[in-house]
Amino acid sequence: MTMLKNIIGAAAVATLSAGVAQAQTYSMTLAHVLSDTSPYQVILNEFKSLVEERSGGDIAVEIQCCGQAGNEGRAIQSMRTGILTGGMVGGSTLETVVPAYRVLSLPYLFEDKAQAYEVLQSDMGREMLDLLDDFGMYGVGFGSIYERSVATKAPARVESIGDMEGLKIRVLPTPGFVEAYKAMGTQPTPMSYGELFMAIQNNVVDALEISPDAIVADGFYEAVNTYTLTKAHQSTTVFVLSKSWWDGLPADVQELIQTAALEAINVGIEAHDGLADAGLVTAAEAGVEILEPDLAPFMESARKSWDVILTDQPEATDFKERFEAFMAN
Repeated sequence: MTMLKNIIGAAAVATLSAGVAQAQTYSMTLAHVLSDTSPYQVILNEFKSLVEERSGGDIAVEIQCCGQAGNEGRAIQSMRTGILTGGMVGGSTLETVVPAYRVLSLPYLFEDKAQAYEVLQSDMGREMLDLLDDFGMYGVGFGSIYERSVATKAPARVESIGDMEGLKIRVLPTPGFVEAYKAMGTQPTPMSYGELFMAIQNNVVDALEISPDAIVADGFYEAVNTYTLTKAHQSTTVFVLSKSWWDGLPADVQELIQTAALEAINVGIEAHDGLADAGLVTAAEAGVEILEPDLAPFMESARKSWDVILTDQPEATDFKERFEAFMAN
């Protein structure tokens, strides 16, 4: 009788365990460095809404904005080690980890945002995302493209390439951006985004390269006087997940997450385009002078950095050549 009870008890435990396995839940902590009104936040908010609804609450998403998880370099390292589930990061920041991504820091590589989207949403874009696998990350998709131009604080002012000479400008802390702005005659000053507002306020730098939506979202229109549409970089963004976390998911959960992420990215791209257009209007209304220089001299100077940026970077060089061939067709 005792043996029978033990058998029945064991069967009950096995049945309960099976039920728990079927109801497995997942937690995601996603991070980014921009504000809680930025396109990054729009993408992650939409993603959170979609996956929590479609999973019936089995997937819970926490979003850490505004650099709560540290700067992008630190966040990327946390994603690689699995401390963070993932988040939105700049494609140029990834070049410090993935050498092929240096191609994304080439100034004036793309004619405009539309061309950048066309290239990065092609099979070549998927190839670039797949490169992240070898570095502990899974690339879900490319996000919004940030068209970056030069904002200056008086007395600094950029009307021509000559005005860039000696300009102390904050740039993204990546080798490609530093070399690009050296070629344009500036004194590039790499620093994390979280330090930037105080730096421009306290005259640590004279200028910054930034997208028009970020000027408004992060309050820079209150600290600068001019915004010159140099459009040197169509700066990419990437929705990244920890590869170890991704690999541990069942196929159906992976599919749910991938589908929701791509839908959220599309929502974020639309929101970003609207915010970028509105940013120029808001900045102008606040007294920031919008300047539109002849870009040919900027392109001529900036593209001199290409050989330096691509030195000893065969994968990046290959992507550059393939991008150019694609864009020429």
